[in-house]
Amino acid sequence: MAALSYGKRMLKAGLKKNDPRKRRRLSPEEDAKFYIQSGLDKDGFQVKYISDFKGFGVFAKEQFKKGEFLLEYCGENISPEESAVRSKKLDCNMIFHFFHKGKQYCIDAASCVDHICQYVNDNNVKDANARMKLLDIDGRPKLCLFATKDIGVGDELSYPYGDDKNLWWRKKACSVYVET
Repeated sequence: MAALSYGKRMLKAGLKKNDPRKRRRLSPEEDAKFYIQSGLDKDGFQVKYISDFKGFGVFAKEQFKKGEFLLEYCGENISPEESAVRSKKLDCNMIFHFFHKGKQYCIDAASCVDHICQYVNDNNVKDANARMKLLDIDGRPKLCLFATKDIGVGDELSYPYGDDKNLWWRKKACSVYVET
């Protein structure tokens, strides 16, 4: 979670002055496109350490309404084969797999230090306050997080990562809670 480079800080300052979103209300998809093209995360979030089991999480520093764009999940685009190799080597897996127009994509966010979406934690569908949505921006697939509920100041962001059978930590979390 390195600080933004000088260039990105200046870009962010310039965007605040000439923010087209202040002139008219953008749709959540247009808001996502604006932040993706600028290469910056939306303001209003903070990464905090939670616990040894859960690691880090992303928390809201301001309120967000249901349906609003929150963050982009970005990183290095890698092949499914490279994903398999990296998944075996690393304890911490930040690789997101998805299909778009019949092709499999893998995004590895492990080396992405300028963005924070990789720190948003997993939750079941009922308790999650966000969901990942695939958008086509400038002909490229982009993974965007949108609010599924109103999010208050201090709330942790979470979304469902996928089915339970491939998520070992859900089984571990359940067994931890059962034992105590």
